[in-house]
Amino acid sequence: MWFSWNNTEQSIAVRQGYQVLAEYQLIEQEQLKNIYAIPSYASALHWFGVIFIHSGFYAGSMFRFSIILPDNFPNGTSLPTIIFTTTCYHPHIRPQTQSLDLAPFFTGWRKDHYHVWHLLKYIQAIFADPEGSISTTVTPSGDRVCLEEAYNMDALAMLSNDRVAFIKKVQELALFTKKHMYDKPTSNDPHYIVIEPFCSERHTKIMEQLKSPSWKDATSMDTSPPAQCLARIDSSRQMDEEEAKQSAKLFAKNGKAAAALQ
Repeated sequence: MWFSWNNTEQSIAVRQGYQVLAEYQLIEQEQLKNIYAIPSYASALHWFGVIFIHSGFYAGSMFRFSIILPDNFPNGTSLPTIIFTTTCYHPHIRPQTQSLDLAPFFTGWRKDHYHVWHLLKYIQAIFADPEGSISTTVTPSGDRVCLEEAYNMDALAMLSNDRVAFIKKVQELALFTKKHMYDKPTSNDPHYIVIEPFCSERHTKIMEQLKSPSWKDATSMDTSPPAQCLARIDSSRQMDEEEAKQSAKLFAKNGKAAAALQ
């Protein structure tokens, strides 16, 4: 009996591992810009993530975050937990724990409706359009009606009443994140996303490896950690426009998605 139970438990774990791998492959298919996430080596339910912001109030910021998937993922209705490991000032991020409020868009998890890439787009949207993220509706005259409650009430009040002060505060944090962008990893997990200054010689070598038709050649990067982010971080109009489109699209669907889940 014990042997049979143990095999069943292992079978469930293996099946869950494949489901998480499928989620990672879906992220690659979406080809999201300026945001990256990967399951940790230690646990498929713990993901490392990082977002680079090139436009808007948070321009120049780089935020790290972790995604914690529920134990029974993707089954059940419990939402994943997203914790920012870089200090963020935003109405939807609790200052004490740096946890992200998913309720403005997600009312519950449905495996046939949501995927991890939806979480990443939501993160992009709240930073690309923080004012839109706290708006419940817009009056005929164009005035925004804002939320009455949020994880960070101080940020909500400042963004609603004094956007100049809000921008100044988040830009101060942007300078802080730039200063600490290349800090040593806080985790020894092989999949921790490491960011290094742009190196032309190394970048060219890796790009050539990625172009190789052979998977073996493409993944043989000497002794380099497998999760390093080596792409050059540049602002571009195309990236900015894409972020704006994703933000508008996500918040436009917010009401429809919430209604469908009720």
